[in-house]
Amino acid sequence: MIGLFGVLMSSFSNSLLSESYSDYQMDDLKATKDWGRVKVATQTRWKSNAFSSDGNTGFHSNHRVFSGGQFFSQRGGSENDEGRKYSGLVGANAIAGFRYEQSNHAFSLILGPRLQAVESRKFEKEITSVWDSEAISSYETQLSRFKLAVEGGRGWQRLDSYGFLFNGMANYGQFQIVDTSGFSLALHSLSFKHREESLKPSAWNHDRKEVVGGAIRSSDLLFWENLQFFHYIYREPNHSNDPSQIPTAYEFGHFNYSGIELRSIKFYEGFQFDLSIIRVTGLRKARTAPWTEVIQDTNATLAYASLHASFGLTHWNLSGLFSSKDQNARLDKSSNGFAAPLAEPRVMGGYSSFFLYQSVYFPNDKIFFEFSERKVPGFENKGQRLFGIQFGYDIRNNLRGDIFLNRNSSELGNGIEGILKITHRFDSWPKGFILGSICYAYLNSDRKTILISEPFTQLEGNKEFLRIYLSAGLEF
Repeated sequence: MIGLFGVLMSSFSNSLLSESYSDYQMDDLKATKDWGRVKVATQTRWKSNAFSSDGNTGFHSNHRVFSGGQFFSQRGGSENDEGRKYSGLVGANAIAGFRYEQSNHAFSLILGPRLQAVESRKFEKEITSVWDSEAISSYETQLSRFKLAVEGGRGWQRLDSYGFLFNGMANYGQFQIVDTSGFSLALHSLSFKHREESLKPSAWNHDRKEVVGGAIRSSDLLFWENLQFFHYIYREPNHSNDPSQIPTAYEFGHFNYSGIELRSIKFYEGFQFDLSIIRVTGLRKARTAPWTEVIQDTNATLAYASLHASFGLTHWNLSGLFSSKDQNARLDKSSNGFAAPLAEPRVMGGYSSFFLYQSVYFPNDKIFFEFSERKVPGFENKGQRLFGIQFGYDIRNNLRGDIFLNRNSSELGNGIEGILKITHRFDSWPKGFILGSICYAYLNSDRKTILISEPFTQLEGNKEFLRIYLSAGLEF
């Protein structure tokens, strides 16, 4: 069983709700073209693969092949920051889709391998490789005014458009009912691991994490182009740290994520407004000895807003990101910093931004993780306030340049960064893109360095960081 179907909710859409898709190698391009958003498509996996059967009965098949990679390198700061590092990822995935349609019924099967290799270096070089696969089956039927669908298997999943919640591989199942009037009902259940690993029985062992939930959706109505209310439950199943202990030591987590996503219709000369708000509540229990049980409760919020417009060849965006902080890190039973099950935001520069991912050493937990450093979410963090302006220009039909200026306030300190990003898109075979960026960040650090012992400390002072990010994706 792939988890449990746990939450029942309604949704508004024009078609079946699905968050599974194959062209995740193109996410950087999608985010560049859509103000940092990679929209969660309201369609089945068969449709998300751009497979079409034209409504004809009988057997249909198709295939797609993708490849891509990401690389970042950064340096700067003090030795304590551990900011000198690099990481590169190369991956490829291929899918073959098979579908049989007859009358009001349709069966679909999607299969394909997925390969990935990662090399990173912080202190020592580390190389990992992943041999994985996607396998998804679905059944759809039309009953009068209702369309029903059951889909399940293993595939890439995205649960929110701005990447603040979940984006990665998962074993999943979902059940959907869609009314022809536009109303729909959806159930979702995901089982996953934070670190990529080859497909083997351990993918379903006690280290797995679970997400169950659903969403209420509407599109092109009143003052919004897209609106989504969602609620998901993230669970860290109870598992033993040391089975030899009596009573057994354990660790357990249960968190509720509730939120809203909004993109307005265009107003006043083509402006649009984006909004994402997520609130998380829950707790984590751990016992390391028969007489010791530690309980940490969480009540945190993340908010993102953006006002953007395009005028001819130019693109303008004003945006801000806020996440709550834990006031007394590791000094009480509350952990009120925001963290997500498997976040991967691409707003405000995305992986090109040093301040968004803050890929340096932290004495407390981090909010977001690099693609090569994903971990279990930790809520003992000091939050973040990031404000920025973006200017984009279409140099040619397939060539675009973007400049980002972001101001940051976080546990790192207060600072400002500038990003220059160039994106080239290929529309002929093979379709795809290549992206390159450079980021310079200047930081006034609030951190203190302990000289001998407390209270002998000194402020670390001003710091500079340089970050280079490259990304590419191709479809053959």
